[in-house]
Amino acid sequence: MTKADFINMFRRFALMLAVVVGVTVFAIIPASAAKQNSDWRIKIKSAAVVSGPRVTLGDIAEFYGDLPKQTKADLSAVELWNAPSRKRKPVRVNRNKLRVILQHYLGEMVRNCIIPSSLTMQSGGKVMSQEQLKRAVVKVLTSQAERMDGDYKLRDFQLPDYLFFKDVMDGFRVKFPQALEPGNNNFRMEVVSVDGRVLRRVSGTVFVDLWKPVPCPVRPINRKELITPDLITWKSKNMAHLGNRVWDGKGGPWRVKIPVGTGQPIMRSSIEPAPVIARGDKVTLMFRSEHLKLTVPVESLEDGGVGQTVTVRNLQSKRKVIATVINAQTVQVK
Repeated sequence: MTKADFINMFRRFALMLAVVVGVTVFAIIPASAAKQNSDWRIKIKSAAVVSGPRVTLGDIAEFYGDLPKQTKADLSAVELWNAPSRKRKPVRVNRNKLRVILQHYLGEMVRNCIIPSSLTMQSGGKVMSQEQLKRAVVKVLTSQAERMDGDYKLRDFQLPDYLFFKDVMDGFRVKFPQALEPGNNNFRMEVVSVDGRVLRRVSGTVFVDLWKPVPCPVRPINRKELITPDLITWKSKNMAHLGNRVWDGKGGPWRVKIPVGTGQPIMRSSIEPAPVIARGDKVTLMFRSEHLKLTVPVESLEDGGVGQTVTVRNLQSKRKVIATVINAQTVQVK
């Protein structure tokens, strides 16, 4: 047995004794021991940065529960294995290997360890956990979301489990290719050097719910029925599922071209300009060019709203043409 092995073995038994004395975890009665065992935990991180030549338990673990301060310090100082080279990429250790190593150095205390599926380590630099990344992204998103004029919620973040930085001076920033909008949004996270160079780019997504009041019928509105103020109420709806397809309640007059049920959002595709010219109306057809203006009486062969095109028939020549509705008395061709 080497001197290092002897020291580690002695330290392991000393730690077990400290936990027994400080927390009374291992009592004589098994039931009591099981109860006391739940009072503290050692949670192994999924990503960690190592500063020294050896990986210590304190580098890769967080301690929770009723452990004396000195016991935590002693546990933190337990050396596990050699740290990865600073020039190497982060090194990953799977759960099975972690459990074997922890069993060797901690003995029965390994039962109180929460071990992830893998641990990834890097010598030097720093690491941001997924929760830290989320907080940084939310900080950037909040100012944009508050300009969206409604009640919002940010959810379903797609982020890396962690993000390593080669240097402690490296920075982190979030970039959005376009303005935040309801629904799914893509963004980019960047690791930036102290002189502003982008060292690494990572993609992420977030889903934005946005509740805003939109016009909804107080009763079913049938096809070709005019939309009047007494038929409309405003209800809060999630724009993430409606986008810009919902009618904003402006303009008009409008009529329904696709029936809309009670309380349902009125979509732009469900309405059309209310006709100001009806089929059979006698109106004036105006032809205008740079040097010429002509008007002739015509008959409309279909309903039409302002800005829409309708087929009209010249009352004299009986010729049919397509014209744009200007108002209730006039249509125009160019």
